[in-house]
Amino acid sequence: MNDPSQLDRDFKALRELSARDVPDLDATIETIRRRELESGSTLRNFRRNVMALFHSIRTRPAVAAAVFAVLAVLIAMIVPVSYDKVVGQDVALTVAGKAIGRAEVAGLAQGLKTALGVKEVLVDAFSAKDGPRFVLHTTLPKRSGAEVQRASMDFARALAARGYAASVQVTPHRERVRYPAVAYAFDQIISISIDGKSSAALEQEIRDRLAQAGVPDAQVSVTDAPQGGHEVKLTVQREGNAATPPEPLPQLVLTKNGAPLGGGEGLSVKVQKKKVDGVTSLSVDVTSNGKEGKAEVSNSDTLGDAALANAIATQLRQQGLNVNVTVVGGKISIEPVK
Repeated sequence: MNDPSQLDRDFKALRELSARDVPDLDATIETIRRRELESGSTLRNFRRNVMALFHSIRTRPAVAAAVFAVLAVLIAMIVPVSYDKVVGQDVALTVAGKAIGRAEVAGLAQGLKTALGVKEVLVDAFSAKDGPRFVLHTTLPKRSGAEVQRASMDFARALAARGYAASVQVTPHRERVRYPAVAYAFDQIISISIDGKSSAALEQEIRDRLAQAGVPDAQVSVTDAPQGGHEVKLTVQREGNAATPPEPLPQLVLTKNGAPLGGGEGLSVKVQKKKVDGVTSLSVDVTSNGKEGKAEVSNSDTLGDAALANAIATQLRQQGLNVNVTVVGGKISIEPVK
């Protein structure tokens, strides 16, 4: 039993290996001091660079603007904001008829699934004097609102041909999301290329994209301009009050050959009404041929059509916009002077 065990041999080998190239105490103290000096030098360099940056900001406004611009971009990329985003289209198909039963409704729901390419349809039943009424609900992922409208209307017309009373309503489906501010900014910009598109195709695309962005009621008109190109007219009307101001509208940017158009033939009109403390004020933002103008009319609800049109036209012409303004039944129409 005088032979060492395997465990003893392993410990001996470990001691011999650990004893190799071990620095003495003086070398260890010198290494620690050197690391402290290097750390202090790095900290001093960092402080020196920060102070130099602050000095540049104080003495050079251009540098300050650049720094703050970079900080703003970084904050926009990091700090999240909450906002409502259109993520699809809601379809509500109302069907009525005395002969409609459970089996018929199940068949209609299956038919709607096939027509719209969805997996789920919910049904609400209501009783009425002229017989039961059913509302079929479904939600489609983000697609063209006009495309969904056409498919839904085609299905409703097919039902009408079979003797059913059918109507359909398509509305944007919004969800509350929380993304960085830069994502919100991109969601509020609608970029559309006009390359190789007819006026009718461009008009339909503008209308579809606005509907997807939560503006389904925009009045869009695109016609061929006399000098070539397109003449675009966009009218959006929103009402609000002090408690619930009008929702911000997305910005429409038309591009040609990949670059945003800086002007040209086109007219954009945005009308907003706001009621505060019983006083209704009207705001009209107009962009025409690259020029921008704004007309604001207080107590607009007390003015007749002619007086309201004159008040808007006067302000816009004073800002260099050569436009004709007409108001019929409170509905504002603005056209460029040919």
